[in-house]
Amino acid sequence: MDEENPQSQINISVFTPIIYLCILLSCFIAFSVIYRRRRVNNLAKVVPIFEENHSANVYAFLNSQYSDPELPKDQKPHEKVMKAALLRRGVEAIRRSLRLKEAEPVYKTLYQDGLIGDDVFQQFNIQLKLQELEINEIVQQCESFKKNWAQSFFKVAQEICFNEALRRRLYSMSERKVDLSEVWEYYADKSETEVAKKIDSIEPPSGASGVEVSSSKAKKNKNKKKA
Repeated sequence: MDEENPQSQINISVFTPIIYLCILLSCFIAFSVIYRRRRVNNLAKVVPIFEENHSANVYAFLNSQYSDPELPKDQKPHEKVMKAALLRRGVEAIRRSLRLKEAEPVYKTLYQDGLIGDDVFQQFNIQLKLQELEINEIVQQCESFKKNWAQSFFKVAQEICFNEALRRRLYSMSERKVDLSEVWEYYADKSETEVAKKIDSIEPPSGASGVEVSSSKAKKNKNKKKA
């Protein structure tokens, strides 16, 4: 008779795969939490390109009072004040967006050529994303005041932004005119003093004094003869 090989059986509990999945999920959640915290800390260390947005801060302060249900109506800011503050915030957002769009090809070219590091390029990309979030938030605020107001709102904000840019250029030209006139006067006075010093340093020729003496004597003789 053939000998039969005994087969060993391993009893696996029903909870074993469940426990295994729970361990995998817990590891994945812990990894994602740690990764997000590190990413947030790294983003917090990034220095923003622009300065603090005072227009957004003013609107946030007014909006907190406007939406506060505990404040009485007479102490809340008027709706026109809120729209004006939102308009100023939109103008600043458009100005920053235009500057970022103008600088975007320059940053990409410098990054591809290796002239700037990853931290600078990451700083620029973060600023782009923040600006997109700012625009989206302004659109939401516009829709909260009036439906479909965002289209006309951004047209007016863009016109204000262009007019202010033109005004700044005109003021800079007038200031530059004053500076250039001061520089011109400085160099004109300097050249005049240098020319005067050169003229004074030139000595008359040796025979010039004798000629002048003889000419003076001849004039005196003529005067005596006439007398």
